[in-house]
Amino acid sequence: MEKKTRLLILIVILFAVMGLLPIKAKAASLVLRPGSGNFLVGGTFDLSIVLDTKHVSVNTIEAELLFPRDKIQLANNSIGKSIIQFWPAVPEFSNEQGRVYFAGAIPSPGVNISEGVVLTLTFRVISLGEAEIRFGDKTSVLANDGKGTNVLNQKPSAFFKFSLAPPQGPEVSSPTHPDQESWYKDSNPLFIWTKRQFSEGYSFEINQDPADLPDATIDTTEATASFQNLESGVWYFHIREKAGGVWGGASHYGIRIDSQAPAGFKIGVSPSNRTTNKSPIFRFFTTDALSGLDHFEIKLISLSSEEAAQALFFEATSPYQAINLKPGRYQVVVRALDTAKNTKDETVTITIVGSVSRFFSPEGVDLAFVFVPWGWVILGVGVLLLIVFLIILSIWVKHHHHLKSAFKEDINSVVSIFKKDKNKK
Repeated sequence: MEKKTRLLILIVILFAVMGLLPIKAKAASLVLRPGSGNFLVGGTFDLSIVLDTKHVSVNTIEAELLFPRDKIQLANNSIGKSIIQFWPAVPEFSNEQGRVYFAGAIPSPGVNISEGVVLTLTFRVISLGEAEIRFGDKTSVLANDGKGTNVLNQKPSAFFKFSLAPPQGPEVSSPTHPDQESWYKDSNPLFIWTKRQFSEGYSFEINQDPADLPDATIDTTEATASFQNLESGVWYFHIREKAGGVWGGASHYGIRIDSQAPAGFKIGVSPSNRTTNKSPIFRFFTTDALSGLDHFEIKLISLSSEEAAQALFFEATSPYQAINLKPGRYQVVVRALDTAKNTKDETVTITIVGSVSRFFSPEGVDLAFVFVPWGWVILGVGVLLLIVFLIILSIWVKHHHHLKSAFKEDINSVVSIFKKDKNKK
């Protein structure tokens, strides 16, 4: 009997302790279905947000979903079937921002489920390439524990690849834009295709519609087509062939043009542009609207003529710290390169002040508020000496008669005094 009592007390204590423990922290997951896939440009696909509570009862789901606005657009704003029973924040969709946000709730006792569809979205593919759809920071799953404990543990991204439909017409390529998924700064594309023996001609056009169909009018009998000065953006070349009096299907070829440089930016220098610190830090940042920023390059040009030609660009990231620069003046050039290899250069001039030669350097004189090269210093001194000489000359020309008379009088006085002293002796 005593053993049973002790066992009962032990069980009660165990359950009490378990009751004090928090609900399985960070247990639930939000999953995107499908998590990957290949889809054609111009087509649509459905994406569901699926909840797995991992045996924990939850009552609130908040989610922020981010998608690449240049690749896909939301085609249907219908919520569809959902485990959510009411919406504290009704789903909001923005194709301009590439964002979906909502907050949904389930009344107590909440829901304990492994395959609960929270929301189903329909996207339209508008551009070829690869895309990631991911959850943003404003994403949480709250337990039905009276405390609003966030039990969300996993929220993996989904990855997709978008491509053009297989060619039904001539097989097209481009020597100027050989990779359909890469960006190029050349705005004058050339397209070529294989000409068949019995071809009567081809109809083609270029626009920004990925699935357009050229009209039934022969534009050329040759196997090439070129365009000049296209605007930056994503373009699609469409072509179909006429043979035996019949028009065939269309082939499509996508190109990406970015002829615009990255945005301008400023270079920050720490501690300052004029410093005794031989290892200054440079900070820089910019953006690129189309192809995206690829990397930065930097070079430090010593403003002494014998070393200026030796400076080369090298890849760098911000913040970049120079190491042990010699005293002197430097021009720092930071170059931003986008994916299409467009460049934007920004410069800043810095002065590393030596402990001994604080104002003088091989390049000139540094007066803190202005730097004067030695050539200008010499010229300035020469001009100053010339002005002094002209002033003295002007005074001499104006007063030389008086000076001459005074000089003679002084000489005569000295001679007279000398004679008197001689006679006394």
